[in-house]
Amino acid sequence: MNASPINKLNIFKQFYQKGFFHLLSANVLIQIVAFASQLFVAGILLPDDIGRIKIIQTYLSVFSIIAGMGFNTSVLKLCSENSTAETKKHLLESSLLFTLISSVSLYFIIIFLNLFGIFSSDNLIKYLIPIGLFPMISNSFFMVFIAYFQAIKDMKLISKLTVSNKLISIIGIIMLTYWFGIKGFYMAYNVSFLLMLIVCFKIYHRSQNLRIFQTRNFSGFPTVWKYAKPSILANLFSEMSAYIDILLIGFFVKDMHQVGYYSFALTITVIFRLFPGTVQQMASPYFSSLSQQQEDFSLILRKYNRLLYLVVIASLGISLIGVPFCIQWIFNGKYEQSIIYFPFLAIGWSLRQLVQLQSAAIFGLGKIHYNAYISLFTLIFSVISITLALLCWGLKGAAYASILNGVAFALCSAYFYKKARNEVFN
Repeated sequence: MNASPINKLNIFKQFYQKGFFHLLSANVLIQIVAFASQLFVAGILLPDDIGRIKIIQTYLSVFSIIAGMGFNTSVLKLCSENSTAETKKHLLESSLLFTLISSVSLYFIIIFLNLFGIFSSDNLIKYLIPIGLFPMISNSFFMVFIAYFQAIKDMKLISKLTVSNKLISIIGIIMLTYWFGIKGFYMAYNVSFLLMLIVCFKIYHRSQNLRIFQTRNFSGFPTVWKYAKPSILANLFSEMSAYIDILLIGFFVKDMHQVGYYSFALTITVIFRLFPGTVQQMASPYFSSLSQQQEDFSLILRKYNRLLYLVVIASLGISLIGVPFCIQWIFNGKYEQSIIYFPFLAIGWSLRQLVQLQSAAIFGLGKIHYNAYISLFTLIFSVISITLALLCWGLKGAAYASILNGVAFALCSAYFYKKARNEVFN
């Protein structure tokens, strides 16, 4: 094979020009402010309400994937390829139309099922589900737009939209939670997504006229569904395997106070997802465009994997030492019982982050169904391990199981990445 036209200097230069460091700095700012706001909210609310928020947010994460039906992935994959502006416009409009149909339909189904107490036996959770899960509609639209801007590699715009969305949400959550408690939390959450959705429509309208309700958009279903179908399974299994502990805890553990402590410890693990998430967001369209260039593909993967390992390991070490002290100092013992869960959750989540780029690489190679297999096998393993651990050791068992689940996820990811790579390049 001929020498690669992409050298290390050019890669950094291209990523800088495309806004990688802009996006990373924006995400760092967001997570710092968001984390501070979560600590503030935790200081206002009782541990019981923190547990309720975590349960509802977990349902929101899972149902948002079903509501979006993977059409954001179709936009990211298809619009990353070399196609005309008109083709990309058609793909976006078709995806938005199908997202509207799927998200609204699912929302009303959930509201109906909630009447029978399907999702929780806690009365306050049942009361909050209609407002707590409404963002899955606006969020599904928002993610399609973000995928489109990501596909055309407008990372600076993505960072601006993401920062604006998070800052509005954070400011609103702090103010309304202070005034109205847990209900105010969800009022602010809804308003922030609706405002940013309006902004996305306005931004797109500046360059092109968006027409969702056109007959021709229905004809685009086979094209977008080709990638949406495996993607929805991959994302659904991935989200469920990541947060299946909260769903199982909601059924097995009735002490909402202890659930709140566990949820608080789980919330802190967001610090381990910051850099890996940014790298994956930036790298996905590049992996797609280099899927036929083995040397360039491998160069980018190796380079950012080394950086990823360094950051994840350093973050884990610093957090294991510093987080327990900070919890004690900031909350004066209010969340002291969360400390017993944190080390195990931190290690489990760190193991998952070590293979984030492998998932992006598998996506770029067009083997999206392998990501679904990884998540499915991890989900099955997690359900078994967490259930047994909960029955044997209670909530501590769920924390112990997170390490085993992290190992299972890493091993599955390594196996299927190697399989995808061999199929494409050999």
